[in-house]
Amino acid sequence: MKLAISGQQLGGFGKSLEEILSVLKELSVSWIELWTFNIIGFKGIKCDNEGLRQTKKLLDEYDIGVACVTNGGAFVKEMAENPDRYIEFMKETIRVAKELGARFVNCYVYYFALGHDADIKPFVKVMKPIVDYAEKMDVIIVLENEAHDASGTPEGMLRILKAINSDYFRTNFDATNYYQANVEPFPYAYEMLKDYIAYMHMKNGCKFIPGVHPDYAKGAPFAPPNDSQYIFYPPLPYGAVNIEGLIARLKEDGYNGFCTLEPHVNTLDKLMEYYKIEVEYLRQKGIK
Repeated sequence: MKLAISGQQLGGFGKSLEEILSVLKELSVSWIELWTFNIIGFKGIKCDNEGLRQTKKLLDEYDIGVACVTNGGAFVKEMAENPDRYIEFMKETIRVAKELGARFVNCYVYYFALGHDADIKPFVKVMKPIVDYAEKMDVIIVLENEAHDASGTPEGMLRILKAINSDYFRTNFDATNYYQANVEPFPYAYEMLKDYIAYMHMKNGCKFIPGVHPDYAKGAPFAPPNDSQYIFYPPLPYGAVNIEGLIARLKEDGYNGFCTLEPHVNTLDKLMEYYKIEVEYLRQKGIK
């Protein structure tokens, strides 16, 4: 298994691509998951060729490979209301991923089907031409489960995977997002989805306890009916999700893909602390 770090968090603190790559170099991490906003020249739904050239140059200089490119367009309501624009955005993301040597493009359902029981037909319709294009480009789309939308449960994720029915459409398994959706992440969700997992996000979670847990890692509410409670994100070894068992099982099952860290904390100093703890933890498990 290969260790990667998502550029989302550092990018959210205003760090440039070069600054992000410098952090990965300090941590001796060789792979990055880029969000579209991390990529030089990616403005709106298009990436200019000069920005892409500069991005490639920096990646080469730092000797860091691109594990995946993430498109967060589904979190923008206007995208769900204008599906043709989303299709164009996703196709551009696939093109850029191919140019950067990334095998995967990560995406979401969110506003296309908000709620565990939401109608998935509009999302499936939107994804069909995107997946067809991904197949032509030989890039695999991975759908990340989010706690509050139709992908929030393994049953919901399976519905979507089976409706789209393509070897170029798989899942990005985020155990802690299943936990936030009131589902047992491992073994239950894993067992249901193991044949479809092509990529992994790694973080941990537990119930937020006011006065015990600091606010810097307090997240959003759990999915209904537990939406009066909030999730807290401790470092990877210390949460309620059985990450230890999951990693052991991934090894047994021969998973040799990426395990990508994405600590959810809202201060830069704590983010750096989490990286050090979590990188060391995964290395001890043989993920490098």
